[in-house]
Amino acid sequence: MKRFYYIFILIMISGSLSAQSIDDALRFSKHNYSGTARSLSMGGAFGALGGDFSSLSINPAGIAVYRSSEFTFTPSLELVKSSNSGETNDKYSFTIGNIGYVASMVPRLAPEKGVQNFNFAIGYNRVANFNREGFVMTMESPSSRLDYWSQKAQGRNPDLDPGDPNGLYEFEERLAYDVYLLSPDESLRYFTPFYENDVMDQMQYIDEKGYIGEYIIAGGFNVSHKFYLGASIGIQDVYYKSNTTYIETIYGLDGNIIPNESALEEFTFREFLKTSGAGVNFKIGAILRPVKNLRLGIAIHTPTYYNLDERYESFMSSQFTPDMNNQLEFPEDGNAYHDKYSEFVARSNFDLETPFRAILSGAYLLGKRAIISVDYEMIDYSNNEFDDNDYRDLNQRISESYSSTHNLRIGGELRVNPNFSLRGGYAKIGDPYKGSIDESYEAYSGGLGFKQNNFFFDLGYQFREYDEDYVFYPESDIVTLNNKNHQVRMTFGFRF
Repeated sequence: MKRFYYIFILIMISGSLSAQSIDDALRFSKHNYSGTARSLSMGGAFGALGGDFSSLSINPAGIAVYRSSEFTFTPSLELVKSSNSGETNDKYSFTIGNIGYVASMVPRLAPEKGVQNFNFAIGYNRVANFNREGFVMTMESPSSRLDYWSQKAQGRNPDLDPGDPNGLYEFEERLAYDVYLLSPDESLRYFTPFYENDVMDQMQYIDEKGYIGEYIIAGGFNVSHKFYLGASIGIQDVYYKSNTTYIETIYGLDGNIIPNESALEEFTFREFLKTSGAGVNFKIGAILRPVKNLRLGIAIHTPTYYNLDERYESFMSSQFTPDMNNQLEFPEDGNAYHDKYSEFVARSNFDLETPFRAILSGAYLLGKRAIISVDYEMIDYSNNEFDDNDYRDLNQRISESYSSTHNLRIGGELRVNPNFSLRGGYAKIGDPYKGSIDESYEAYSGGLGFKQNNFFFDLGYQFREYDEDYVFYPESDIVTLNNKNHQVRMTFGFRF
């Protein structure tokens, strides 16, 4: 998967103090249906099967398939290995993938035809995980991020109050000015401390944390073991935090760390972004059993209506050689190191509406020995929308950047004996971008299940690999971060 990150560019285009971007819309609308180990190992293809708590996040009609009450608990271990230019970062995270309770109410004198049982469920499925660390670099670049900031600063007065439209953007260009990385002349033309022959190494460290967890209340009923209907309310808890550290180290033509011409050795730019909030959605679904061994499912998910709080702040520092042999003016103390935090923290509250999605499913039971299941999901990411008139331009970019996506999930299960099962799965997740950007990926999974009396234990593993392409600033080189995601889940369950 290749993905261009335009967060930096979009913030600068919008001129806003907040950091909302088209990436926010995509990040909070992409889901991975793998709450339980059984679902993970079968590729998340549970829309027509039901009888598993993960299915309630896919097709809530799955609750009506239960014939007994059940409690499940799923701890999860995830490893993301991110590598670039020989540097590898490992990010481990231990999470709760699922915890759920299903109550099945079977009438004492159930009729042969008609409603056979009413079921109710409450619980939690984790539907997205943002934990990751990465390091990307490009060597001996002929351009600098300071060149971009210098262009943005032209004609702007550094003496105006922060936030003034004619002043410097306080979270970036203003910080660069304060640490002597930008210097204006009398005409407010801004210069950098570089000379023509300077080149630089550029590095960025990314540290991301967070999740989307869905709290579910669901209900459904079974009609004659032929038709299953269910509905759910999902309350999604969102937490996302990112810290990025960008460093440029300046080199002369001979490759020495201390440059021959410019007195600047290096500068560092750090950004912090934290987003948290909650959203609500409604899902309704049905499963039809036209013949004994075939199940067909359909589910509709309304948009998730989020209300989110965001906080953004930045920091910048610079390091010069002690002789100060350059065109900038420095304070009388002659200090070669300078640092500056942004004096203001940008805080914002916004509403985000994710797209509708539809899921069509089919499953075939090969007697009591095997199951084959397929889910097909459709979602149009161009329908993501920030619900405020202030975001009209951003919503237009969302419409222009994203497209409809088609996701395919396939799973199989083989019952070796009444107590032991083997499972496998595959998922093909489509590309949400228009044009040349490609964010599609494939996932492979497998697992096993064991049950004895009223207790069962499931173990699942999933692997996926994808590439992400980063652009540090306009006209910079593209650098690629390779990610390998390994996930293991264990579900402990009790039926009663």
